[in-house]
Amino acid sequence: MPTRFFDPKNVSTRSIPYSHGVQVEASSTLLFMSGQVGRGLPHGEILPGFEGQIRQTYANIESVLKEANMTLTNLVKITTYLTDRSNLEAMREIRKEILGDHKPAHTLVIVAGLAFEEYLIEVDCVAAI
Repeated sequence: MPTRFFDPKNVSTRSIPYSHGVQVEASSTLLFMSGQVGRGLPHGEILPGFEGQIRQTYANIESVLKEANMTLTNLVKITTYLTDRSNLEAMREIRKEILGDHKPAHTLVIVAGLAFEEYLIEVDCVAAI
């Protein structure tokens, strides 16, 4: 049985790209990823601005997935932490641009702060193959 995504018609939803549930086969290989942030290479600098940070965050996610022989389409669960609610719409637009039609289960949390004051976003996720 392949990974299945669920969006029951009797559960309220908006046109935001996520699924209400994801079922992963028991024999699947799972990758649990630590929170990724907008820290770039070569020196680990924190990128300025929200767009730079979210794009770097997803680039970091892609790098971890690649090491595990996976791609963004293997993501089954994402949790996004934002420090500023005003970045919500930009986060949704950029996430949709990056993920396309792929809709993993998603939880969004608005937080007072992250590990470093400069962090505007952190994303942790689970992938399966």
